Amino acid sequence: MDKAKVIDKLNQAVTLELTGLLQYNQYAQVLVGQDRKVWEGFFKDNSDEALAHARKFASRVVSLGGVPSTETHPIKPATMLHEMLEHSLEHERHAITVYEEALTLCQDNTAYRNLLEDQIQTETDDAEELEKFLGQVIRLAGHHHRRMSKTA
Repeated sequence: MDKAKVIDKLNQAVTLELTGLLQYNQYAQVLVGQDRKVWEGFFKDNSDEALAHARKFASRVVSLGGVPSTETHPIKPATMLHEMLEHSLEHERHAITVYEEALTLCQDNTAYRNLLEDQIQTETDDAEELEKFLGQVIRLAGHHHRRMSKTA
């Protein structure tokens, strides 16, 4: 296992998780009306989960002799729920890619391989959940729009 490459890839993961932390937190804060009641906890929980992931991988970076990233990618602000879910799904898919790339670098280390496989499963589960939510939100918006058109 090339420690320098693994440190670099895990730092990419830390950066991505820190971005998720801030982005999910922003979404939880800006929601209003019924969306707030239904979705605020979801986004807060995802923000907390992202912090836990960032800490986990920052710890691994230190264990390998590196310094954890404190960088973030630009936050994608949104005020509409469907945009929040789209950005969140994009974020989770990006995370899966980064963790799969890290896994490729760690094939000869059972502990890191297991850690990354578990993380990939977690991120995949999150992405699949977001796909379901996004599909439902889009269907409901289309249904609402059709109802409003008929009454106009």
